Amino acid sequence: MNFYRGIDITRPFKLSPDLLRKYESLGLIPHASRGKNNYRLYTETHKRFFEASRKMLMGFAWLEVAKMMNCLVKGDYEGAAVLAIEFQAVLVENYKESQKVISRIRETIDNQQGSDQSYIKRIERPITISEVSSIINIPVSTLRVWEDKQLFSPIRGDNNYRYFNQKLVNLLFIIKLLRLSGLGFERCQEILKEIEKKNYKETITVLENRAAELKREINSGLKALGYLNDLVLFLEETEYQNESHLILKL
Repeated sequence: MNFYRGIDITRPFKLSPDLLRKYESLGLIPHASRGKNNYRLYTETHKRFFEASRKMLMGFAWLEVAKMMNCLVKGDYEGAAVLAIEFQAVLVENYKESQKVISRIRETIDNQQGSDQSYIKRIERPITISEVSSIINIPVSTLRVWEDKQLFSPIRGDNNYRYFNQKLVNLLFIIKLLRLSGLGFERCQEILKEIEKKNYKETITVLENRAAELKREINSGLKALGYLNDLVLFLEETEYQNESHLILKL
């Protein structure tokens, strides 16, 4: 069996071998056995894990890659695949939402309709913050931060609970997409003020740019899935099971 030095694995990526040790401690690559000189003995399996984890960053966030690698290290190929599909599904859903919101805003401009028309989901009655959280797939804690940053003002009932009508739900979908675009709170406030004035031009531009970014991210994610698949095929061919199995083979 051939062994690699840490630098041999990380050099192609212009990274320090210290990162390889960090990956091992975080469970992103299997545990490495020690040689007689106490140096780590990295194998082709370690090399493949590290290469895949770096290449997959083109389509997934670092924490997403870490979760998938954790599954693979444990031999849970199905778990890694499910996570990959879930991560991609979020991007696809956000893309669909952006397209619907843009379409609805354009209809509002063309037909001069009120902002109480449904952008994504029709609301038949005022709903609670928990219900809004479920509809737009944003945590309640994040909604409260948005409120603190004065991005929106909920309706207060007699019991002082927060309630949301169709207009507010529509606004929250827009805020979600603006925040996903990487805009800071002050910039979001500026755009939302323009929306209040029925000036949707800048909003549409921002949302269209974000939609284009999401489309690129989806395509990158599909390419990254190829690297995940290649690693799984290698692990299956070498009958990798888990890190203890690897240690026994060494």
